[in-house]
Amino acid sequence: MTGRDGRPPEPSGDPREAALAWFVRLESGDADAADRAAFADWLARDPAHRQEFDRLSGVWSDLGRLPDPRLPDPRLPNQGRAVRPQPTRRRLLAFGVGGAAACAAGIGGTVVLTGWPGEIRTGTGERRSLALADGSSVELDAGSALAVEFSAAERRVRLIDGRARFVAAADPGRPFAVACADGSVTMMDATITVHRRPDDVVVAVEKGTATLAAGNRPPVHLAAGHCRSYGPDGPGPLLRDGVAAETAWRQGRLVFQAQPLDAVVADLNRYHPARILLWDRPLAALKVDGSVDIARPDAALNAIVRTLPVRTMRPFPGLVIIRSV
Repeated sequence: MTGRDGRPPEPSGDPREAALAWFVRLESGDADAADRAAFADWLARDPAHRQEFDRLSGVWSDLGRLPDPRLPDPRLPNQGRAVRPQPTRRRLLAFGVGGAAACAAGIGGTVVLTGWPGEIRTGTGERRSLALADGSSVELDAGSALAVEFSAAERRVRLIDGRARFVAAADPGRPFAVACADGSVTMMDATITVHRRPDDVVVAVEKGTATLAAGNRPPVHLAAGHCRSYGPDGPGPLLRDGVAAETAWRQGRLVFQAQPLDAVVADLNRYHPARILLWDRPLAALKVDGSVDIARPDAALNAIVRTLPVRTMRPFPGLVIIRSV
């Protein structure tokens, strides 16, 4: 990506590759006046150069607006880690997106939440068990976020991001509700998994019964073994083998059943030490089937490249871009 003198190579090849080289150089903080003059000359040579550089700038802007689970959350109790500022573009380019060294690993200990102010998050590759004050429990998947909003009148939690398994303790006077995106699931004594994906939410019931309310549709009853997705338009149909797929992460697997590529990337980002981005928006709708070992997220990327019309680019440590061939 750079020449022998540390400057970007002459853009004689793919404009996208050259745009990446220029972007890395300019955002690194090491660019000098000669670099900026050469960059301006490169932009002026061909309208495609400006188009590709603007495309990359847009991708980077989207990246800056999204929380990155690779950074430890100072609000997590008992982490023993100092507060870190949000990453700037220069930090991300210098150290990789969030820094693989900042990744949490394995399964965290159990945290007892009595009246947690705000939200609790897990980092990349980190799973955490939470014991709630009413005797219920939560297991957070990697890269997930949860807010507990208990009161004297109701037991309510809000899944902000990622995936979590909830085991609700019996309390006849206060149903247990899990809110997520455009809906909520209410239960009395049940075990469910809720998974927030880019375009919908999936609810899988392992034990007991639950009621799903979403959109303007009437609530639907979910029995043990049922799995449904929902979105702004309400609940979808039952998903075959959905419970097994949605609980496989607890056994170290990610299972995809005709999932769009953007949903697959969202799941992989919660385990991969680098940030994965889709370069071309139409790629988001490509379908993926398969089972992934959580401990080998790069194997999933290799499988995607083998089976879909895409390839990966790694412009610097900590960032993987998936683009069309």
